[in-house]
Amino acid sequence: MGELSKIAWTDSTFNPWIGCTKVGPGCDHCYAEALDKRYRWQGDTHWGAGKPRMRTSVANWKKPLAWNHKAAENRKPWRVFCASLADVFDNEVPEQWRHDLYWLIMQTPYLTWLLLTKRIGNVAKMHPGKLQSNMWLGATIVNAEEAKRDVPKLLAIPAPVHFVSYEPALGPVNWLAYPGIDWIIVGGESIQSGQAREFNVEWARGTIKQSAYIGAAPFVKQLGSRQGLKDRAGADPNEWPIDLRVREFPIERIENAQRQTRLFEERKPKAEQLELG
Repeated sequence: MGELSKIAWTDSTFNPWIGCTKVGPGCDHCYAEALDKRYRWQGDTHWGAGKPRMRTSVANWKKPLAWNHKAAENRKPWRVFCASLADVFDNEVPEQWRHDLYWLIMQTPYLTWLLLTKRIGNVAKMHPGKLQSNMWLGATIVNAEEAKRDVPKLLAIPAPVHFVSYEPALGPVNWLAYPGIDWIIVGGESIQSGQAREFNVEWARGTIKQSAYIGAAPFVKQLGSRQGLKDRAGADPNEWPIDLRVREFPIERIENAQRQTRLFEERKPKAEQLELG
């Protein structure tokens, strides 16, 4: 986790805490759980119901403030994926930690925060009201059943951008049934052991075509480990068919709205230095 992310659809990753619990088929081969078991941060693991989550260091929490300063200087979009080793809307996270995260997001208007969750049903109670202009809300959807259950919940939350991480894609989804999605990230499963589940590239093709009809930006992240490609994750677009080399971001009008908000924030008195225990 850090300033330069290897995840193609973000610039940086930020983990305010570490730990989670599996809640669906997309979690079966969770890379974050594997990392947690390997590194045993602070001498323990943090996965599963009843297992305490680990809040990251004060120094880590200050990193987004530095990124925000750089983004303000460079005047370029800076996307932050939160969180790659946890879930912001996890039931077992202390509520104060979430409030601290919201406060940090408010202090970093030049960063675009990509809040991706597998618990979209928790958002309304854990963040009542409209998400501010630099908070994009996403839901992980792996098949048609999850889409039917969770996409309406996603779209019901007021947010500047609604996006879907269709990864690992485990079955076809009819995206035409869900107008209102702004961004669809699609990818096949990749795991070190080689036991990645099947990914049909036609699911990616269907996502690209259907996105045009509902006004969503399609982003093909990777084709997974079952395609026989040199890149283990199937993440090198140079190895893909040309029609799959599509990596779009949500329409520019959304980022323009965020710029207006940032200009407004610049005119306000500067906040004091972040101090989180």
